Amino acid sequence: MLLQNANTAERFTSFVDGLSAAGFTVDIKGYKDSGLKLREYGTWLYDHLILFAPKAEGFGGSIDQQTILDFVDSGHNVLLGVNSDVSETMRSLAAEFGVDLDDRGTKVYDHFHYATLDGKEDPTLIAATDLVDAPVIVGGPYKEPILFRGVAAVVSPDSELATVVLSAPATAYSHDPKKAMLEPPSLMAGAAASLITAVQARNNARMVVAGSVEMFSNNFLGATVTVGGKSTTTANKDFVNTLARWTFQDRGVLVASNLRHHLLGSEDQPWGYRVNDDVEFLVDVMEVEGGVSKPYKADDVQVEFIMLNPYVRQPLTHDGAGTFSLRFKVPDVYGVFKYFVDYSHRGYSYIKLTHQVPVRPFKHNEYERFLVCAYPYYASALSMMAGFFVLGFYFLYNK
Repeated sequence: MLLQNANTAERFTSFVDGLSAAGFTVDIKGYKDSGLKLREYGTWLYDHLILFAPKAEGFGGSIDQQTILDFVDSGHNVLLGVNSDVSETMRSLAAEFGVDLDDRGTKVYDHFHYATLDGKEDPTLIAATDLVDAPVIVGGPYKEPILFRGVAAVVSPDSELATVVLSAPATAYSHDPKKAMLEPPSLMAGAAASLITAVQARNNARMVVAGSVEMFSNNFLGATVTVGGKSTTTANKDFVNTLARWTFQDRGVLVASNLRHHLLGSEDQPWGYRVNDDVEFLVDVMEVEGGVSKPYKADDVQVEFIMLNPYVRQPLTHDGAGTFSLRFKVPDVYGVFKYFVDYSHRGYSYIKLTHQVPVRPFKHNEYERFLVCAYPYYASALSMMAGFFVLGFYFLYNK
């Protein structure tokens, strides 16, 4: 955990205690520490990285932006917290994750959905409630608001990897109070402003970019505020702890195993199939949370039976114990097929499985004899033979 100043660690004791209770060991250092290193002799020293140094223009030791990107490419996770004074280094790092932070000095304002803390009204203290519908990421549901004070971001609507976890209220906007308003105004406003963004890379590494590092502090986690004239506590503590656990792959992790297939009526897995065989495909999928595995239950897992193009694409049914299965008939096409499972569900780790299996045609002694559909041809052949004998008999013996 890299802080702007190691002496400010007491500001985040409640957050760190939550991580410790979840089973994580937290090593807290300042971002300028000369002994910083993530990797030594080709081995990563840490599983996860928390960056709460929004003003950092560089890092001490052997850490730089490329090292952090390599850290992510190797399957590790990053939690990045910034604020309105975010440096270009942090903005560049967030951009590498697909999150475009607003300019330095900008803040999110909302003159309708703000909170009053310690008797001070502050339109930059946002009482946010617009969470993504993904309980595995955010937990909840929460009746209390989530306090936010910081910078907004923009995420491309075409992004397949990024999810806006917490968006700004409809009446919020992002603006630098030290700069004049443009005419006509060009502001990041409403739901277009992302307050917290989660990114899951294709290698299942997870990154979260939070526009407010203050929302992880003790002041916000245990605060009592006034919103709309009513006094309420905040949901920050439960929310940030759940979000951090998801980031560090303590929630929403799917593990697929024991892929198998066989002919109906047999439990042995064959080397291949014959066209039109009836087969069954099975795979076990478990959800791991807090180190404990439990059966995953969903109706949107599907399998494809592919040879260049999918000949079969059907949803799998689960038995409630973690086993997903499908019975189907092998297509009347022979060649080299493969089973393909490509599962992506918001908040859960990706599953991608492939298994190759050949499909052969009928052997010469496996075709049916005297097919019903061929009876007219049989009759025509027999009638021709009968006609030939009748005509021959008539020609030979009739004077």
